[in-house]
Amino acid sequence: MKLLLMFFVMSLGTAFLSAPALASVFATLQNQAITGGYCLASGSNGILTFKICNGSKEQNWSFSDSSGYFMIRNEMHRDKCLRTLGNGRSVELGTCQGDGYSSMRLWQVKAISPSQISLQNKYNNDLARREMLIADPVSGIINMADVSNEPKMRWEFAGEIPSPKRPVIGNKKVLLMATHFTGKTPADPEPVRKAVFGDNDDFASLQHYVTLASHGKLSIDGTFLKNINIGIAPATCSSGAILDNARNAARAEGVDPNNYDYLFVDISRTASCNWEGLASKPGNWILSNGVGFKYWMWSHEFGHNLGYSHSTTLRNCPINDDIVEINNTCSAGGGDDPTDTMGGGGGKLFPVNYQLFAGWLNDQDVPLIKADGQYKLAPLWQPGGAQGYRIQRSDGSVLILEYRQRRQGFEQWDENSPFVNGVTLRIVNYSGNSLTNTLVDTTPGSSSGMKDAPLMPGKSVYDALSGKVITVLVVDKDGALLNIRNP
Repeated sequence: MKLLLMFFVMSLGTAFLSAPALASVFATLQNQAITGGYCLASGSNGILTFKICNGSKEQNWSFSDSSGYFMIRNEMHRDKCLRTLGNGRSVELGTCQGDGYSSMRLWQVKAISPSQISLQNKYNNDLARREMLIADPVSGIINMADVSNEPKMRWEFAGEIPSPKRPVIGNKKVLLMATHFTGKTPADPEPVRKAVFGDNDDFASLQHYVTLASHGKLSIDGTFLKNINIGIAPATCSSGAILDNARNAARAEGVDPNNYDYLFVDISRTASCNWEGLASKPGNWILSNGVGFKYWMWSHEFGHNLGYSHSTTLRNCPINDDIVEINNTCSAGGGDDPTDTMGGGGGKLFPVNYQLFAGWLNDQDVPLIKADGQYKLAPLWQPGGAQGYRIQRSDGSVLILEYRQRRQGFEQWDENSPFVNGVTLRIVNYSGNSLTNTLVDTTPGSSSGMKDAPLMPGKSVYDALSGKVITVLVVDKDGALLNIRNP
């Protein structure tokens, strides 16, 4: 292994290879059951058929993200979309809006292998039908059917499917309320205000946190109401009742909550509510159970508003020939990710895939790796390089690679921490408008648990669901050099 690493470093010198270029927006779509080099095509009248692949516009398709689902367009008929009709089982190239349900034009993409996908229609999914888009090998007709793992439901797209996104960008208005129940002494409201809106660049507010985490793509400001009485404390905790009382109290102060993007409410500490913070996922409200002075509580709950679930971990993976194998014998664990505020990371800034999902980064910033090679991974928030890498896995999840360095404020780390001296691996699972991060422990059996989870220089992992071996060759303040290959 040492000789191999030395060869990689010497052969590259100081020149890192760049990320792969983003594939063309439009590309061919083939079905595994239709053999002989045929591609899905749209004729002049929009009827779907299969023709010998020749790269013409009628055979080129694109996938555009739509809040976790995709709209599929043809290059010759860009104003039309692949859609279901009637009972949801017939399929044609039709209008992108107008008749029928909008869900008939939305498709869920699931990876079957790094090169093959299956397609489910949101309209059918909403009706609890788990039908796939199929192509009949005899007639060539495509429609929806309940099949499993058959060639006719396997599609190969020659381009790159965009990463799922739920963009939250621009300036968002927050109505922040420091409230109390009748008979309860109001808490000091000033720490609540500072924890959300802050005082300039103080590294102790959600406002400053969001600005940095989003690369300046998202900002928050708004109105602060303090010492607001919201009635008698509930005998049993009802978030709906608390929110209704808060909205009514705001209106009594002459402030309409409907004029704001988000409603944040800090209430008197109450034992009837067994949570510190509570938020809609995704959504536009947060409740704080008397802990509104903690900015990291707001950043965690705001993560739920953006669509992020509590993170999990993957532990106890086997080791073969000094390579950690990510496979189905690993064990799932609870959230313990020092870099993720959704899983014990406190005030650390959102991971790279959260930034991608929220639209703060684009797919070019976090490229999809398909080919073997060496890749340079830039430190997060350092412009001019790949902020992360994606590797598609056969179960539809994505392996995400990121590299951090110490920074003032939210990213203060011990200089010897593995999280700034190694590459962090996470498995990401998408579900509509939400996602879940799973931190991979690349040092199974160590006494440090997840505190030394990153992949360190000279170490390798093999991911069974992508078929890739990932080796960290070198790390320094300017980036991490990776070797990624099929075994």
